[in-house]
Amino acid sequence: MSDIKVLGHTPADTDTVCSPIVYAWYLKNVKGQDAEAVIGSELNKETKVALEEFGVAVPEQVSQVEAGSKVVLIDTTNPKELISGVTEAEIIEVLDHHKLGGLATDKPLNVTIRPYGCVATVVYERMGADTAELPKEMAGLLAAAIISDTLNLTSPTTTEVDKEALAKLTDLAGVKADELAEKMFTAKSDISDMTAEQVLGMDCKDFDFGGSNYRISSIETTNPQFTLDRIEEFRKSAEEIKVASSLVGVFVFVVDILKSEATLFCTAGSEELAQKAFKAEFVNGLMHLPGVVSRKKQIVPAFEDAV
Repeated sequence: MSDIKVLGHTPADTDTVCSPIVYAWYLKNVKGQDAEAVIGSELNKETKVALEEFGVAVPEQVSQVEAGSKVVLIDTTNPKELISGVTEAEIIEVLDHHKLGGLATDKPLNVTIRPYGCVATVVYERMGADTAELPKEMAGLLAAAIISDTLNLTSPTTTEVDKEALAKLTDLAGVKADELAEKMFTAKSDISDMTAEQVLGMDCKDFDFGGSNYRISSIETTNPQFTLDRIEEFRKSAEEIKVASSLVGVFVFVVDILKSEATLFCTAGSEELAQKAFKAEFVNGLMHLPGVVSRKKQIVPAFEDAV
């Protein structure tokens, strides 16, 4: 068993899987530390494609971290997004690109948080000159993570640092960003064999807005009609999730990757907050939001301003 566990949030996405894999490789092969990446949930289809593309094995899936373990936390500082035991472990380092999420530690630690579009960019920058030693598959995973989190550099979260990093990483990996993005986004868009509950749980986070707990689920797709054709199924599932998780409401954003827009629907009773947040109306239970794609930079701030 490795001395250091490198992990991110749950549910897992491409950034929070690929970035820990690369950083664990860096700690072990460049810094000589006994580190391994682990994940706290099953992989989504997009992440599976990324790992298969570069021939990298799926990390071990664990449900908890043993007491006394050393942990490097990547892509979150929110205790609600962590598997059991992480907050009681010895967190020795944090790399993130989100706002602070309430994590507290007993000891000082190394913290690197940058306002970039992807934590993979933070990892790449953190490695500095040592990135010259990155093998193709590790460079490829970081490239895949940047493509995923920035929607291939089209998200408003994208920075010049992300763009420069992706250009260098795709060159190192010997791949073209657009071709890799097409493979990943096609896989992400295929929900034909998934239940509504599985889809809604694929990319979701809970937030406190005005003292009330809400969940925001994001379904990023190149064909939003696949989701909208099953709208009643998704509405029913969202209502069930709301009750089961003791939430005030669930907001579901179907993000059209190609058109850079979103369609919103929500559980009963949350319509007023959404209308206030986005200054738009629901038509037949759906709200059209041109240009809205980012939960971090657009969606959450709009709700926070509305309460």
